[in-house]
Amino acid sequence: MKIEKLLPLWLIGLYPLALILGTLISEIINFLLIILFFYSSIVNKKPIKLDDKIIYLLLIIWIYLIINLIISIDFKLSFNRSIFFIRYPLLIISICYFFSKYKENISIVFKMWIVTLLVTIFDLYFQFFFGENLLGYKSPWKQRLSGFFNEELKVAHLLIGFFLPSFAFFFQKNPKRISLYIIFVAYLIILILTNERANIIRGSFVIFGFFILMPIIKTKIKFFLILLFISIISLSLIFVDQVNQRFVKEIKNMGNNKNINKPLDYVILSNYGPHYLASFEVFKKNLLFGTGIKTFRKACKDVSIKKYYENTNFKYAQCTTHPHQHNFEILSELGIIGYSLFLTFFIYLMYRIINTFIKSKNLVLLSSSLFIVSQLIPLIPTGSFFTSFSSTIFFVNIGLIYSFLKKY
Repeated sequence: MKIEKLLPLWLIGLYPLALILGTLISEIINFLLIILFFYSSIVNKKPIKLDDKIIYLLLIIWIYLIINLIISIDFKLSFNRSIFFIRYPLLIISICYFFSKYKENISIVFKMWIVTLLVTIFDLYFQFFFGENLLGYKSPWKQRLSGFFNEELKVAHLLIGFFLPSFAFFFQKNPKRISLYIIFVAYLIILILTNERANIIRGSFVIFGFFILMPIIKTKIKFFLILLFISIISLSLIFVDQVNQRFVKEIKNMGNNKNINKPLDYVILSNYGPHYLASFEVFKKNLLFGTGIKTFRKACKDVSIKKYYENTNFKYAQCTTHPHQHNFEILSELGIIGYSLFLTFFIYLMYRIINTFIKSKNLVLLSSSLFIVSQLIPLIPTGSFFTSFSSTIFFVNIGLIYSFLKKY
């Protein structure tokens, strides 16, 4: 088959690299894939099928976002992310369409992903040992690694979003291949060394879930792999100063705070606690519809969280660009109606995933599903759900899930 006929697969394979280069590149890929999908459908005279509840639910969410835009407290701020959310259901359909059309060649995607990620992992090791990466970039925070992202500390998000589906694809084909285990250990170690605390927790959740639910290896091997991962974490906490500082000393210092009397106080008195509380107060004032996408930065100025800190000397800043937690972001900006729509979508998606995985035992489906669940864990900090970087990784994984759901 000619290379140009496989262009859609090459474009999907470029996602990790595109996100490293900048979200403008990844958005161009989104646009091209959707255009190629429509073009191929028209040329092949195949009607575009939307006969699936997953797509229906996403389209209902998009319609709600348009309605929500009308009542947003800042129409201009909300406009782009509300109107152009439609690209994500179209992207999901496009990925599924091309995975089905070129099903004998989808290894191209996972090969491109794994190569990009291995270079990224090597670059992170280089930065860890030499203080700068292969391009001479130094992390803006010495305790954490940034790699090719230079001053942006989000490389772990990229890794947990793309590595495991890539690994799963090849592991399913040959679970006895030693090189895959070596690559996986290298990934585990560098994930911890990035020192992105929230993403390490999410990545650990995905890894543990993957090992426990993976049906194609024996229980003894599962136990060994889990024990290996726990050992790597333990050794990192003991011997790597940066990791020890983030995971042990900082949390221990918080524990010495006289204002902490219950577990929830760790959240309230954290750096992101004031953002969570401010978003909750915004939600309480705008229960049904929220204030509109991307408006937390304005709405946070109209609420007070003083009551939560009256008996403390904690210095807080309640306003920022977003609440740094997906659940709080959706609640405050889209209200209980928007949150309920998203929750319905995720519950139905999980229902379909569980039923399909029981039959198919497909590891790509499992890994992408665990990634999606990890992004929805309450209280653990996140980026903004509606930014191009986060949404692209999220919905590309939904695209993988949808492709394998339609396959079986």
